[in-house]
Amino acid sequence: MTPAFPLPISEMFRRGIVGYAKNVVPLTAAAAATFAVYGVFRAAASTRHSAVGAIVLDLVGLMLAGTVSLPWFAYALDAARARPVNMLGPLRNGGSFVAQLVCSFWFWAAVLLGARYLFGIPSLIAALFYGFYGYVVADRAAKGGLSALGTSVRLGTKRRVALFAIMTLFIVFNFLAAIPLGYGVTALTVAGTVAAGLVTSSITVVAWACLYDALRDCLGEQ
Repeated sequence: MTPAFPLPISEMFRRGIVGYAKNVVPLTAAAAATFAVYGVFRAAASTRHSAVGAIVLDLVGLMLAGTVSLPWFAYALDAARARPVNMLGPLRNGGSFVAQLVCSFWFWAAVLLGARYLFGIPSLIAALFYGFYGYVVADRAAKGGLSALGTSVRLGTKRRVALFAIMTLFIVFNFLAAIPLGYGVTALTVAGTVAAGLVTSSITVVAWACLYDALRDCLGEQ
């Protein structure tokens, strides 16, 4: 029997918006740092004539961006829990960054390879099973990167279909940031899309932090 889902989607969105609104500066700064790291490597990959070289640069960029995103996940957890954001807290634990690096490598390798085969289905599977790893690491709820991936898998047990539906809705929500590009690709519309993306992605990260807490509580009760 599939267990009841612990958090309604409307409540996720509400908490995500409220949490972001109360912590705009730290969350936006962490999001910008993450996007900037990947943007550098994506730009470099776009100039490569070798497909393998482009994939390698994309993977390195995603892996490093995923590692840099650790404070973003930590701030999102603070926001979701209605606690003051501790901006320096995540920076004081080097072991968490190592764990995040390990998780980011395996996660993004699976996503990138999955995106090239079987219509991207393996990428969706990777996201459904391992998508909570950043929160697990930031929450120090597991020892080491591989253990964090395993904990992420357990959090979604018997709820994959519901998680897929929620993930799809949040993907659509983040695509709204691209609306300015519908008026043409200019410096202004690109800047507008980036700014909107920082907002929608930060709301999403806080909303998923709320879901992470709800699933973690359910896992602890089992």
